[in-house]
Amino acid sequence: MISWKNALLTLLLLSSVVSCIKEPIEETEAPASLAEVQDSLATAWGQADPLTMEKNDFLFQETEQTLETNPQPFYVLQEAITITNKEEKADEWLYTYAYQSKAYKGDQEGAESTREDHRSVAKSDASLANAQRVMSYQPSLKTMADDNQMVLGFERLYGLAYACEKSAALDKYCKEELKVDSCEITCSNLKLEEEMRPVPDLIKAQPNCGGFANCAIKSKKVSFNWTIALKRGESVEKQKVNYWVTLSPDMPFFSRMQEYCYRQLFPLQSQKVLVTTCTKLKNFKRGTP
Repeated sequence: MISWKNALLTLLLLSSVVSCIKEPIEETEAPASLAEVQDSLATAWGQADPLTMEKNDFLFQETEQTLETNPQPFYVLQEAITITNKEEKADEWLYTYAYQSKAYKGDQEGAESTREDHRSVAKSDASLANAQRVMSYQPSLKTMADDNQMVLGFERLYGLAYACEKSAALDKYCKEELKVDSCEITCSNLKLEEEMRPVPDLIKAQPNCGGFANCAIKSKKVSFNWTIALKRGESVEKQKVNYWVTLSPDMPFFSRMQEYCYRQLFPLQSQKVLVTTCTKLKNFKRGTP
């Protein structure tokens, strides 16, 4: 089976306009602080109780990776997540999920994978925000194609909320793993936009549009630029990523994230290509007893 990088290389060789690829970040940068990014994400997420997740809740999402010069995806990951059990413990609820995934790399169809996964949610405590009640999860900043594991929408949001933070753990990683003297993170060009969006087609096909009036949902989109500067002696190398995420307050906790995307220059052999990775909600069904 070919790797996804080979699929990308094949697609790249077929493109005649690779030399026109632009930097992913606008030239003008308006700084955004960690607190500002977190406030925007919190506003977009709104109030959503993780304990509203119920047995038999189901969602289906699809991740595509594309080149700026070719809209045809070179990598597609399809994921179906079903809550199979919700068990009450002494001080928490234990959720069991059936996670199914299937990847397509170029014209190669991968095998379907099915496995069980778990999350724990602490019981209600008025002194804690809902966000703090969910078991902490911080995915690393890497291409989705290399990270084929179950990640809930809130967990992606949690990772973004701390993406602009310079931590001791990051400093250690930069020095020990990246072999640089130091690294600095900055965020910029923060935007928060609101609009009405049509529900995904598979939800639209459900009776009464899955219960959504006029087959539409409110949505809030947060976008910002993330830059890391890697310092080695007098030299500085910058890597930039555009992030944008769309959330719907009309959706429950489990399916609130409608879209999670990022765009970055990716090194491939002797050049860099601009790759966009987007995970989009395609379907959601509330569980029935």
